[in-house]
Amino acid sequence: MLVTITPLSLEQETVFKWLNLKNNSSERSNASFNYMKLIRTGIKSSSIASFLKHSNLSQKQLSKIIHLSERTLQRNSPEKLLDLGASEKLIELCRLFHKGITVFNNKEKLLLWINRPNLPLNNQTPLELMETSLGMDMVHDELIKIEQGVFS
Repeated sequence: MLVTITPLSLEQETVFKWLNLKNNSSERSNASFNYMKLIRTGIKSSSIASFLKHSNLSQKQLSKIIHLSERTLQRNSPEKLLDLGASEKLIELCRLFHKGITVFNNKEKLLLWINRPNLPLNNQTPLELMETSLGMDMVHDELIKIEQGVFS
């Protein structure tokens, strides 16, 4: 029996690369269902180190966003599965970074933007807002506005 591996979108490629995940899925489903499967299964703690390397965020910044203490991040064995909340946050962060890099055409410009107070975001930094799902949505919406040339 021939198993066909479904090609990944550019966003999915980023998520899989940044979290050091393997695409073993031969299922033909959309990205959201693939992400849901990963979230429900749990992502290995080793994905945190991979994300930190690619994103250039500090461990302190990431621990705040995914709601795990720095100590827990350091203490977890690489094979330990993250809980549903942390797994979901990591995938959402990868998706957000992918969008931002696409909008700004490079990671360094995105990093400058997420660390600067932003008037449309009530003078908060996008990084501060990423601590909640609603904040991630707000940052994503702002990236879409920038992509479309709408500056508020």
